[in-house]
Amino acid sequence: MSFQYYPTGAATAALMWSKFKRPIGHVCDPSAGKGHLIRHAKEGFPELREDQLPWLNDVPDDEFSHGRFHTRIREMARQKFANPREVSVVEIDIEHHASLKELDAKVIGYDFLEVKSLATVSQIIMNPPFSNGAEHVLKAWDAVYDAEIVAVINAQSIKNPFSQDRQRLVELIEKHGSVEFLQDQFVDDVERKTDVEIALIYLEKVPKKYLDMDALFGDLRSGDNLAGEDLDPQVCTSLALPSNFVQDTYFRFAQAVEAARNASEATAVADHLMAGIGITLEQMQAKGVGNDSRESAGAIRTVANEDFKKRYGDLKKRAWSQIIRSSLLTDKLSNQARRKIEASADDIYNLEFSIANVHGFLHGVLQSMGDIYKDMICDLFDSVIERSSDNVVFYKSWKSNQKHRIGVRIRKTRFIIPRFSYSAFSKSLEYESKQFLSDIDKVFGYLHGETGPYEGLVNGFDKNRVIGGERISTKYFDFRFYQGTGTIHFYPASEAVVEKINRFVGKIRNWIPGDMTEANQDFQKQYENGESLTKEYLDHYKKSGRHSYGRDNPAYQLLRETKGVESDRGELDRLEKAIESVHQDKGLHCGPALTGSAPVKAITSNQRAPSTAHQEQMLLLAA
Repeated sequence: MSFQYYPTGAATAALMWSKFKRPIGHVCDPSAGKGHLIRHAKEGFPELREDQLPWLNDVPDDEFSHGRFHTRIREMARQKFANPREVSVVEIDIEHHASLKELDAKVIGYDFLEVKSLATVSQIIMNPPFSNGAEHVLKAWDAVYDAEIVAVINAQSIKNPFSQDRQRLVELIEKHGSVEFLQDQFVDDVERKTDVEIALIYLEKVPKKYLDMDALFGDLRSGDNLAGEDLDPQVCTSLALPSNFVQDTYFRFAQAVEAARNASEATAVADHLMAGIGITLEQMQAKGVGNDSRESAGAIRTVANEDFKKRYGDLKKRAWSQIIRSSLLTDKLSNQARRKIEASADDIYNLEFSIANVHGFLHGVLQSMGDIYKDMICDLFDSVIERSSDNVVFYKSWKSNQKHRIGVRIRKTRFIIPRFSYSAFSKSLEYESKQFLSDIDKVFGYLHGETGPYEGLVNGFDKNRVIGGERISTKYFDFRFYQGTGTIHFYPASEAVVEKINRFVGKIRNWIPGDMTEANQDFQKQYENGESLTKEYLDHYKKSGRHSYGRDNPAYQLLRETKGVESDRGELDRLEKAIESVHQDKGLHCGPALTGSAPVKAITSNQRAPSTAHQEQMLLLAA
C-alpha cells in the first residue's frame, strides 16, 4: 500500500527549508515517508549545485582559514539545516520507521490526523498526501503553539477553494504567510513521479499574547501588592476525573499541560519584570555595583517556550509511566516481560501522549502476547531450573541445534525454590518475591487456559498463615513456606500440571518431539522415568571428572548453551557421556518410532468444531 507516497526531491526540499526564518530548533515532519526531507538537510544537499540552494545567494564565495585547514564558507553554509536541536516524525506506514530511526528521528505517532498537540515543535516541514493536503496543513496549524510551517500541497487546494478547509487555509495564508506555485517538482530525480502543480506554503503562528504586551500584563493587578485570593473551588472541582483509566490519565495530562503552559508564561513575565526592577541590596554589595545594575531576563517568548518544553517533557514521561506500570499490563505480564517493555521506555516517551497512541501501544502489546508469553514461560522454567539442582531432571533430547543432545525438565512431584524474602513488619512476602509467585500464577493460568482470576499462589499466600510451614492448597499447587530458610516447596496438584510447562519448553527447544508418538518406547521411557535415571546420571557424572566440591551445575551450563551464551562444555561433555553410559547399561536406544505417523483423517461433515480454548486464552489477554 503506497499511502500516496511521493518522496520530495532534493531541489524542492531545498526550496522548502529556505523558507524558514527562525533559528532551527525542534523540527517535525508529520508525513515523513522514508525521511527524504530530513535526510536532504542532514546530508547538506550533495546532489545540488550551489546556485540551487537559495540561502547561499548572499553568502560570499570566500575561504575560511584556520592554521593548515582551509574551508569554503559556502561549503559550510550547505549545512545550515543539518543539525536541528531535535527531530520528530509521524509516519503511517510502519515499514518506513526503520529508515526514520536511522536519521535519529523520534517517531511520535502513526496517523498525523490523530495527533493532538505539537506544543514544543518550532518548525514543521511537510509533504502530506495530495488528496487531503489542506486538511493536513490545517491540522499542523492547530497542533503547534509557536512555530513555522512549510508545506507542499496540490495547487488546486488553493486555486479552487470549494470546501471550508480550503477556504480556511487560504485565509490563514493571507493573514499569516505566503504561497508560491511551482511546476515539475516531482518529475526529475525523485523516487515516484507526478506532473501535478504544487503550492509551496509558508505559515508562521505566533501566540496572540506575544504580539500584544497588554495581553501579557493585562491580568496583573495594579494598585496594592496583595498575593491574591485562594484558588477558586470550582477550579479544583473541575478536576473530577472520568472512570475509564486511559481517559482519566489523558484528562489529567491535558489539564496539566494547559496549566504548565500558563505557568511557563507567567514565570517568564515575572522574571522579566523582576529583572526590570533591579537586584537586591545584598547582590549590589556582593557585586560592588549600584542600583542601575540589571540582570538580563531574556526574551519573554524564548524563556517561556524553553521552560514549557522542559515541563511538557516531564508531564509526558509521567503520563506514559502510568500506562506502562498500569494493571492493564502488570496483571498480564511477568516481572521479566514488564522489564523488557520498560527497557524501551525512552522510545515510548517519544510518542505523543494521546488516547489513540495509548490504545495503539496497548494493541501492539496485545498483538505480541504470543511471543511475550512464550518468553515468560521459558523465563519461569529457567528460573526454576537454575534456583535449585534438586528441581532438575535430565534426559537425552530429541534433537538439538547445540553441540550436546541433553534436555531438562522440572520434577513432576515436587520442586523447591529458595530466596524468598518475608517481611515480619507487613507479615507478607516482600515485593519482588511476591511478584515471582505472581509470575508462576500467570504462566500456569495461561498454560491451562484461565480466562480470569483464580485461586493461585499469591491468593493462597495472602489468605493463610504460612510462616509455620503449613501445607496450603491452591488450584494448581500445594505449597509450604519455610520462613527461616526463605524456601517454598511446591507440590503440583497432578503431574499434568508441571508437564504443561515441561512439554511447552521442551518442544520450543527441540528437546522433545511435537508429538511423543514420533519417538520410540525407549525415548518415552527415559523421559517418563527421568527422576530415578537422573540420580544415576549424576552418580556417573561425579565419578567421571574432577572433584567439584558442589560447584558443578550442568543444568545451568546447559541453559547458557541453549541461549547461545558461553558455557563450560567440559561439564556438558561429562554429563552427556554419563547419560550414554547409563542408557547403554540399561539397553536404552532412544530415537524415532519405527512406525510412520498416523494417517491424516478426512474432515467429515459431522466432525466437531475446533475447540475455542485458544480463543478464550486470547480473551484473557485482552480482558
